[in-house]
Amino acid sequence: MHRLYTPDLPMFTRRLALRTFLTLALLAVLLPLVLASSSLFYRSATGAMEEFALQLADEVSGRVREKVVSFFDVPQRVVAFNVEQVRAGYLMVQQPDVLMRQFMLQIDQQPQLTFISMGMPDGQYYAGSRPPLGEDRALRMLRARISDGRAMEVLRIDAVSREPTLISRSEVGFDARTRPWYQSAIANDGVAWYAPYRYMINDVQGAYAAIGMGISAPVRSRDGSLIGVVTADVALSQLNEFLAALASESGGRAFLAEASGELLAMSSHDPSAGVSALVDGQRVRIDQSRDPVMRALGQHILQSGQREGNRFMDVDGVRHLARWWTHALDRGPALTMAIILPESRFNTPLRGVLRNTIYTTLAVLLASVLFSVFVASRLVRPLQVLSDWAVRLTQSDWNAQAPKSSPIRELRSLADSMGYMAGHLKEHAEDLEQMVAQRTQELESAVASIEQTLTDQRHFIAMLSHEVRSPLAVINTAGQLLALRSKDVPAQLALAQRILRGSARLSYFFDNCLTQDRIDSHNFAVEPVPVDVGELCLWVTENGGQLSAEHPLYLTVEPGLPSLNGDPVLLRVMLMNVLSNAFKYSEVGATVSFSVHQQEGQCRFVIEDEGPGIPLEEQTLVFEKYRRGRTAEGKPGAGLGLALVKRIVDLHGGAVQLQAVQPQGTRFVIDIPLNVTPVA
Repeated sequence: MHRLYTPDLPMFTRRLALRTFLTLALLAVLLPLVLASSSLFYRSATGAMEEFALQLADEVSGRVREKVVSFFDVPQRVVAFNVEQVRAGYLMVQQPDVLMRQFMLQIDQQPQLTFISMGMPDGQYYAGSRPPLGEDRALRMLRARISDGRAMEVLRIDAVSREPTLISRSEVGFDARTRPWYQSAIANDGVAWYAPYRYMINDVQGAYAAIGMGISAPVRSRDGSLIGVVTADVALSQLNEFLAALASESGGRAFLAEASGELLAMSSHDPSAGVSALVDGQRVRIDQSRDPVMRALGQHILQSGQREGNRFMDVDGVRHLARWWTHALDRGPALTMAIILPESRFNTPLRGVLRNTIYTTLAVLLASVLFSVFVASRLVRPLQVLSDWAVRLTQSDWNAQAPKSSPIRELRSLADSMGYMAGHLKEHAEDLEQMVAQRTQELESAVASIEQTLTDQRHFIAMLSHEVRSPLAVINTAGQLLALRSKDVPAQLALAQRILRGSARLSYFFDNCLTQDRIDSHNFAVEPVPVDVGELCLWVTENGGQLSAEHPLYLTVEPGLPSLNGDPVLLRVMLMNVLSNAFKYSEVGATVSFSVHQQEGQCRFVIEDEGPGIPLEEQTLVFEKYRRGRTAEGKPGAGLGLALVKRIVDLHGGAVQLQAVQPQGTRFVIDIPLNVTPVA
């Protein structure tokens, strides 16, 4: 019996020892890993919660920053624009009704603005406005005239008819010279932001019961006398509404204050931030806010002096994340913006995920230990067989059959799938060449489609030019009629001249576009016809003069010039581009000369200006597309005109030269053969 039992004992012992060894080894490996992973995961989750909080703060603060910067940038741009408009004579200062309508149009285009106005040296006041409060937000025009006893009149603009209706008249004795925005501009003698102030305008619906802040600037004539003070103003209630909506969405708080601590806007509807804050000329400081969280952050910011930062803080047992930063207004005060997010906004969801993950990890650990003991013996051998067969496949033995001896159905199915895959790998390789050919055909079709699209674009450009030229002709005719009728009215005459110049520039632009598109078409060549050089130059002089009224243009044509065989449209475009370049880079009043003469079978066109000239290192680049030199900075254009000139000259078989003129100026010399040989 001993001899019969002895062989079985080692087998039983080995089987039991292996199972025990595998179980203990697995536990010895898994338990420390699970504990270490749980600890690491907890720390990572905690860090992730803070990182998530910071990312959330970044998103919310980015929206606040974008809104605030845009909010205060608009008044600055509008004031700068209106100062230049007054100096240029485009704002009708002497026509108050027209002036108010101009302000109203600007207000209509800038929804965040509350007032665009102008105060006169005699105290009169004219403005366009959008009410910041009330149900009726229709545009307004406001005026306070000496003739009306300085009463403040508010006129509502009908949205359909655009006609004004008087809705309010306040006998307040309004004097623009006493208002903060007027005094600030005069005191600084330039563009300046003024401190927040309470509007004194009385509307029937209380639409102006708000605090305003803006920027103003004096406007002076050339002799230094004061024309008036222009201003653009925004109601801080708009920022209150934005911050309140943001707080409602994010569950947090936000405020805007001056760097000294005085509140400008906040997300809560605390009356201390409203009109009552200016009753005694003082505004509430952020470190004195009724909100304990905002008060705590305000105290930290003012005490630390930090211009920006992040801070986790506990207030009344609740943890918050605060982020603040500083934005300095150009020619104005520095503003402090801040957002505050409660812990519940970013912590609670992640804590639930962390707790569930820990429970799930422990359950998976227990199941893994139990399942591993069972799977080890059933899985290892079939997997080894599959591994050996996979090695054969790597040796390109595509005919090898998968073993099917495994008692595990999934492994047997896997083996069948791998066999099926091996059988089709060769087919896929053969199909690849067919797919490449198919893709090539598709690419060719795509190229054909692109070419058709380009053709359609050319047709569209031609159609657009046709549709625009007719209105341009009407506009040009109207401008000429207006100029004839306005000879004795300088303002209207200037307007008519602006219309004519604008029409000429737009027509010139379309000529360039169509010419470039025409030249870029396939196999383009000049079809020469006899061109009267004198008539060509006269047309260019008359139409080129419309591009600039500030530059005298002198034309000299050699008598008896023979006809030039060329494309008249291209020749006009060529000469107009050179003239436009001369006007563009010459000072106002500088002379531009244009001469034409015959020389050695060539028709020579010479255009000379008195501009700053072109640096030697840039002269070789002026005829390249989209290349502009340093002297072109701030000038309109895309760098296409002179490149088009060079192309047209080449198409006519001619040559163009750029010459420097002493002491300053530029001369363009263009030689076109009288008998043009077309060049494709």
